[in-house]
Amino acid sequence: MSSKKTTGGRRLVSAASAANWPPRSILKTDDPDFRWERTVVLDLHNTLVNWLGAFIDFCNVQYGHSLVQKNTAFYHMQMDPDNSLSGKEFLDAFIAFARRSKGGYADLQPYPGVIEAIAAIKKAGIDIKVWTWVPGASEMRMDNHAQGYGTGIAQHVTKNLIERLGLNPDTDVRFVSPGQKKYVMADEHIPLIVEDSAETAVGVGQMAHAAILVPETYNRGIKAPNVLRLTSRDQLAPTVIDFFKKLDATGLIL
Repeated sequence: MSSKKTTGGRRLVSAASAANWPPRSILKTDDPDFRWERTVVLDLHNTLVNWLGAFIDFCNVQYGHSLVQKNTAFYHMQMDPDNSLSGKEFLDAFIAFARRSKGGYADLQPYPGVIEAIAAIKKAGIDIKVWTWVPGASEMRMDNHAQGYGTGIAQHVTKNLIERLGLNPDTDVRFVSPGQKKYVMADEHIPLIVEDSAETAVGVGQMAHAAILVPETYNRGIKAPNVLRLTSRDQLAPTVIDFFKKLDATGLIL
């Protein structure tokens, strides 16, 4: 059954019960000494803050396109043959957008209700960590300078965004590449991640951990073991809280 409550005028509804959710691999172990951390990992870009909408608006202004966020069919939008943005335009726009302090990366806005959701999860006694790879729109940039955007000004701006979300920029954010998230989760016994990238979420699920997908057009229709896709970000806090309540009942959590 769904649970409902109101926070800040928004009705929060947990995701409908799904088969094997929370996953059996989370709720059962053969190791008597194994314990999970009471921690959820949150991705940042297009999960908590709207990178894609702002980036598309920037591209439309700079190159005269008429791109629409809700029509984005692929996470790596520059690979879509139906996208009018050329590969070169994408790369140039990506770099310019990431460097802008006004009208660019530094001005990204949280999705409605995200700040309240974070506060509710923290109030429930669940530790929150944000793992991101700045600036985060895509790791398929086809250039030799991709790693440079994980350092310097981009990280400083990311910490500012974390603080605006009500989290501690010194302790609550870590710069982890998408492909490494599942391995770090396994090493640190973190059971759950919230993502927009189906690729990352499916990889986490294949490691027998759990992933929640926030709803984006490019992850619509994704079905995979240990992956639950929400229909609204209003479901985020109740679904995470319910997950840990059920995990608490097993005695497998620190």
